[in-house]
Amino acid sequence: MGWINNAVTAVWSIGRRADDSEQDRYYGDDADFYYESVGKRSTAGVRITPMAAMRLSAFAACAKVLAETIASLPVSINKIMPDDGRQPWPSHPIAELIRYQPNRTQTAVEFWESIIFHTVLFGTGYAEIVPGPRGAVDQLKFLRSDRVVQDQLRDETLRFTVSNPNSGGSRVLLQDEVLRIPSLSLDGVNGLSMIDLAAEAIGLGVAADQYASRIFSNNLNMGGFITTQKRMSREAIRNLIARLMEKYASPENFHRPAILQDGAKFEPAAMKASEAQLLEARKWQIAELARYFRIPLHMLGVDDQTNRSTVEEQSINFVKYTIRPWARRIEQAVRRDLIIAAGLYEIKFNLDALERGNLEARRNYWSSALGSGGAPGWMTVNEVRVAEGMNRINEPWADQVSRGGYEKALPTPAGQQRQGSDDETDAIAAPAPKIEDNTPEAVAARVANKENATLRKASQRFAADPDGLREFIKAFYGGHVSFVMSQLGISREDAKRYCMHQRDEALKANDFLALLDHREEKLAGLIAAVLKQHGARNGEDAAVQA
Repeated sequence: MGWINNAVTAVWSIGRRADDSEQDRYYGDDADFYYESVGKRSTAGVRITPMAAMRLSAFAACAKVLAETIASLPVSINKIMPDDGRQPWPSHPIAELIRYQPNRTQTAVEFWESIIFHTVLFGTGYAEIVPGPRGAVDQLKFLRSDRVVQDQLRDETLRFTVSNPNSGGSRVLLQDEVLRIPSLSLDGVNGLSMIDLAAEAIGLGVAADQYASRIFSNNLNMGGFITTQKRMSREAIRNLIARLMEKYASPENFHRPAILQDGAKFEPAAMKASEAQLLEARKWQIAELARYFRIPLHMLGVDDQTNRSTVEEQSINFVKYTIRPWARRIEQAVRRDLIIAAGLYEIKFNLDALERGNLEARRNYWSSALGSGGAPGWMTVNEVRVAEGMNRINEPWADQVSRGGYEKALPTPAGQQRQGSDDETDAIAAPAPKIEDNTPEAVAARVANKENATLRKASQRFAADPDGLREFIKAFYGGHVSFVMSQLGISREDAKRYCMHQRDEALKANDFLALLDHREEKLAGLIAAVLKQHGARNGEDAAVQA
């Protein structure tokens, strides 16, 4: 069997160098290579994986600045008022999740850092929406993007297969069970990884680092060369070097003059440390990656000799053109995936927190907002105090916007009337009370919509598992009785008969999707008609009894 071993060794040795320590570091028995994605090979000959990219300091710094900045921004949930104004609404069920603690193990900062970090590395960040005591969104559990496979179904909704490397199994989540934050996309669904976009720049940076490391690992730190016109024997060369090292190598012999005989000359080595480290090339690579992320160089530790005013302008542009698009992307994703009443509530990141460095500019801005100098204002005193992180003042004038100068918003002495006052416009509009619609059409729609939406979701989840779908239908209609009874105002027996009929019809259907289409079109109308008929009959019975 020796020839087999020799053949395998010969094939395996193709293209390998005598010193394979570098390769063993990546492909040895205990290397991380086996746990990483295959990656893309760049033109520089470097295979780019997420971990390989993170070993490049420029890429890691860009991703870190982006993730930490967004995660540290103040965020709030607001109620959209009838006049299109915004009122903070901290009692909303998801306010606690997005501001402080989305799940039992992560704080909000840790959660948003992970989401943005994985969006940069893999193109899309994911979190599972877990229902519970707080309602449909009780927790947001971060999902590793490299363990999620995203598919688009025939109805254009998304399905996510989440793998578990510990158990070897997987589970399926539907679109309304996942918070999804994609990056820039070509097809409108799948986000592009920054590693794919900047693969060549990353590969060139990694190759430059590896080249510089090999120079030092090979101890290429020669002090200089000795040249002579005479040919010297090996023994003479060894004696000369030994004598020089003996007299001039120790610390106490630094700068001691040397005398060389027979025309010998000492020439310093031409390669300098700055050349060995490829400083200019590596600095250029940092600028190249910063261009992909739109991050100023001074935030990456590069001193490009910019003055203070230039740095301040770059920081403002960083907020406008880098952070604001990401914040807007997250706001709209949360509105789509987490907020049920999307037309009534929204979340908002406070980008002003990144622009508080210039005290003079802030003072002028707030003075103008309050209406100093006789110009109309557009903010109240309490709004300014809240924006600056201070408590509100419990005074009526502190919630009034000045229409003709700040002094007109201040309290007036008793018996005097403030000019320009208008009770109707100064009054703070109270939100209209919510009125429950209990018409037959509305009640029927609530029952039909819940039933249809649940079964439609089940048809997607169990598309490849008919037996699982049948078991789900049985379980659903067993628990649907109480909801039907409370919504329609009928007895438990009547509600049970309705649910059993719907269950049997679904179980016997040859084409379950066609049945769902028919129910979505007709079910609400049929229930409403029965309710009206039942109400009319009850009225007739009451008249007879009277």
